[in-house]
Amino acid sequence: MSSEGERIPALASAGAELAGAVRDSGPGRTGAEAGAVESEMSVPAFRYSYGDSPEQFVEVYGDPATASATVIFVHGGYFRPRTDLAHARPLARALAESGVLVAAVEYRRIGEQPHLLDDVTAAIDSVCAALPRWGAGEQVRENLIVSGHSAGGCLVLAWASHLPATGPQIRLRPLAPVTDLLREVAGHLGDGAVLDYMGVRPEEDLEAYLRHDPRSRVALIPTRVNVHSIHGDADGIVDVEFSRVFPAALTELPGANHADVIDPESPYFAQVRDLLLE
Repeated sequence: MSSEGERIPALASAGAELAGAVRDSGPGRTGAEAGAVESEMSVPAFRYSYGDSPEQFVEVYGDPATASATVIFVHGGYFRPRTDLAHARPLARALAESGVLVAAVEYRRIGEQPHLLDDVTAAIDSVCAALPRWGAGEQVRENLIVSGHSAGGCLVLAWASHLPATGPQIRLRPLAPVTDLLREVAGHLGDGAVLDYMGVRPEEDLEAYLRHDPRSRVALIPTRVNVHSIHGDADGIVDVEFSRVFPAALTELPGANHADVIDPESPYFAQVRDLLLE
């Protein structure tokens, strides 16, 4: 892992230094994510490494000193290596422009557990610990929102289920989340993405599924975590029915597809933003 000075460049110059690398990183977006178009302005204030792998980093948007809250966001991609953080940058920038600090998490997209959940856990812990060093005030540190899209929604729900009962209040806002790994495998949904991610079938290693599956672990999410999902009823990638039967609050967006919930250019963005930040 690089030193603290290398991980946190000065806010005044970091955006210019990282602009080229950020725009050039990673493979192209999938068709399902085509609505979330990356812009030239989608450049983080700075990049922060939470592990030794080149894929273990967080891009931070906004000013820690003036933000009103912290949003930690985990991108999706159905657990596939081909989808990286790039498609989440427009959302991160748009949320930061609303006055919050956004930490967008990249993780090792190697296609198998337990690395993805371990990385998300390490990233969230690292960001929370780093906030005081970044100059974040008490309000920013205490007003914590954790969100994830699609597979990222699955990962943050699983993360929350492993939290201790006591601790600060957290608002968890999954966007079009994958909520039931067992059902995904049984239906061979996402071209077998969940089976590829888990590496084994449920009957071969049920314990592994019970560590990662939000539907199986929902009762373990502490009451201090307020869960409210947001899902479009025209989602052709992750059916809204998964969120309907998941025992947590849900706001359905009539007519919204899978990418609409993370696209600042979609007609649903204002509602998504308000639900995330309320």
